[in-house]
Amino acid sequence: MNTLPQPYILISMTGAIFWILTYLMIIKRGFQDKSFGIPLWALSMNISWEFIYSFVVPSPMPQRYINVVWFVIDLVILWQVLKYWREDYRHMKAKYFYPYLGIILGTAFLGVLFIQFDALTVLKPKPFLMGMGRAYSAFGMNLIMSILFVNFILVRNHVRGQSLYIASFKCIGTALTSLIFFMYPELPGTPGADEYLFSYLYISIFIFDVIYIVLVFNKCKAQGLNPWKRM
Repeated sequence: MNTLPQPYILISMTGAIFWILTYLMIIKRGFQDKSFGIPLWALSMNISWEFIYSFVVPSPMPQRYINVVWFVIDLVILWQVLKYWREDYRHMKAKYFYPYLGIILGTAFLGVLFIQFDALTVLKPKPFLMGMGRAYSAFGMNLIMSILFVNFILVRNHVRGQSLYIASFKCIGTALTSLIFFMYPELPGTPGADEYLFSYLYISIFIFDVIYIVLVFNKCKAQGLNPWKRM
């Protein structure tokens, strides 16, 4: 059995830790601000991806353990959404919001699942047990998420549930994952060097993540908050 290169494991685990810290800070900030810190569609895509690649089509170890940890943490954020949803949907009645949330969760879940199925039956860019569905869905939805976070702060026009550290750690976590895929295109389940879609995704995600960092920093300043002390 081939072993993964040590730099791949180190960078991958470091990126995963940054994402775990991002989630934990979102939860902490959410309770402090009585808000939730992830857009509904972003949370729904995240929780769907983590469930599918933990329990439906489990990722190889140790990534599966990481996925389970992410999934459990996202359940807490989902609970925060159920508790504080009226902040963003104050004109919506509960009898409409909950079915709406259910539709979003169901749509996101089926989207990730069908990408995985197509990766196994249609795309087949590499001989790999899981196909490339995990990579296509992870980076595709990551770009959508990065755009949603930018829209999140623009629409809310405040930083409740958000912080400079959340924005920065999210950026670093994804950038490290992009880096290892760029460094090791020959590994199974990793986008090849000739798959230009992924280079586009890596760069686009990074650009929107940097925009989000700048927006959070500026909004903290505008609200009279010290962005460096807001954890």
